[in-house]
Amino acid sequence: MGKLEGRTAIVTGAGRGLGKQIAIKYAEEGANLAICARSLDRLAETERLCREAGAEVLSFVCDVTKIDQMEAFVAATAEKFGGIDILYNNAMATTCGHKHFEDHTQEDFDMFYQSGLMSSFHMMRLCFPWLKKSGHGKVICVGSGAGVEGQFGMTAYGAIKEATRAMARTAAREWGKYNINVNTINPGAITDFYYEQLEKMPEGERDPMKLGFNPTIIGRIGDAYEDIAPVAVFLASEDSRHITGQTIMAEGGVTMIP
Repeated sequence: MGKLEGRTAIVTGAGRGLGKQIAIKYAEEGANLAICARSLDRLAETERLCREAGAEVLSFVCDVTKIDQMEAFVAATAEKFGGIDILYNNAMATTCGHKHFEDHTQEDFDMFYQSGLMSSFHMMRLCFPWLKKSGHGKVICVGSGAGVEGQFGMTAYGAIKEATRAMARTAAREWGKYNINVNTINPGAITDFYYEQLEKMPEGERDPMKLGFNPTIIGRIGDAYEDIAPVAVFLASEDSRHITGQTIMAEGGVTMIP
């Protein structure tokens, strides 16, 4: 029996990258999946792989900057599966690249604010009644070492990721009495997007550091499926029932929080 057997998990932004790998791993651990992206085409492979792992899957078109679409997604999930046990807040716009502080724009902040912080807030708010009813609700948000460390060139991205982390801690404090655990993963890993970028580089020059990754102290860059998804399973399972309001730095030691 998988660690998530019989649970229903929502994973936003599951069409590719980290969200896709989390959804697949959740399916392999017995969860049923509600996955969303801005088009069904993006979700086709994720849905197929989750079904092959034995999961029931709801694929839903949802732009997480639109409240009405998030409302419809959560309602459809609860109707299909009879409830919601796990929310993995993955969706967020891609970064605007590395920019000096003074070169950032209002548009950069607005993009991350709406697609990252506010989408996580609304998904948490909408799922709350179902997580409460579940009796063992789990929420996982996604942070970044870019915010914790104040990494060069990541002003807007890092600021929004830190705001998301702060919001998760407040929710953990308020929702603990309902047996809802809220934690944050700060992941450092190669996803399919980055593998594609590496493939475009000349042979012999395929260095993840050129894509903005920081050197790890364990000598290798993490993989989304092998290194991050198991942490996401742990935080979604009863193994983590005594952990809430925490940030798990799954980065190979790049960032260490004292």
